[in-house]
Amino acid sequence: MRAFNIVLLVFGIVLYGNTVKAQFSEIDVQVYLNKDSIVLGEPFVYSLSVSYPSHYEVIFPDSNYFQAPLEWIGKTFSNTVCKGDRCTDSIQYSLRTFSTDSILFPNIPVFVFDENLHDTLFIHPDSKILVLKKLNTLKEDYAWQDDAMYLEVPDSINYWYYGLMALSILFVLLIVYLVAGPYVFRRIKLFNLGINHQRYIKEFDEQVQVFSTHKGATDLEKCVTLWKYYLTKLEGKAYTTLSTKEMKLLPDMEDIITPLQNLDRFLYGGLRQNESMESLNALRRFSNKRFLKKKNEVRDARK
Repeated sequence: MRAFNIVLLVFGIVLYGNTVKAQFSEIDVQVYLNKDSIVLGEPFVYSLSVSYPSHYEVIFPDSNYFQAPLEWIGKTFSNTVCKGDRCTDSIQYSLRTFSTDSILFPNIPVFVFDENLHDTLFIHPDSKILVLKKLNTLKEDYAWQDDAMYLEVPDSINYWYYGLMALSILFVLLIVYLVAGPYVFRRIKLFNLGINHQRYIKEFDEQVQVFSTHKGATDLEKCVTLWKYYLTKLEGKAYTTLSTKEMKLLPDMEDIITPLQNLDRFLYGGLRQNESMESLNALRRFSNKRFLKKKNEVRDARK
């Protein structure tokens, strides 16, 4: 019984082999190379043309099939052409290689599905020879290496990237300026006005204290000069170059003309100190009034 099973197995193998050979004989696979020699990395075209009975279905390998030494670039299909009970399919593969072998034997199989037997045939066409040439150099030939270290290349500056980034930042800043710029600038100006006024009040009070202690005309003159300089900076008018008579001609100066005249009489005519102190307090109140007026003007500005 065991001998019979062995004979049956051998008979089945022989029969299957003859069947496969018969099936292969019905399929004609042709291979074409557009080049018989290439340099390292140079693309070449590997063309397959399959002629088969119409009840078969041909499947060509896709990019996932290709491994070293062949490297996939792309493919081009041709439409199926049928005449009678035979059909022809064609495909062109764009490939390249970085193998350091002198000769390659590219061989891409074709898969054929038999609808009658529900079986798939795996057909390897005849191998083609592809020769790899060395490039001619001015120096002596270098030996090819299978493994080599990477050459570190410094990063290049992407001017387009940084240019677009700069333009984007400028665009955002422009939008912010148009939307919130006037408000921000008003707040900054108000802050500076407050800081400058506090500094002026501190310096003015200190100088008044010096005058109160020494009762000197020079100290009083410094108080008046400091007051005029602050108003000049606050309102943008040349108060430092104006005398009391000239300031009398300016609008909205009525409250300060009499104190200024009293101070002039002290400087040039000997006015008593208590009257001078009251006049200095009037200067201080006037500068506070002008500061509040300027502050309101800035706060209410629309531009």
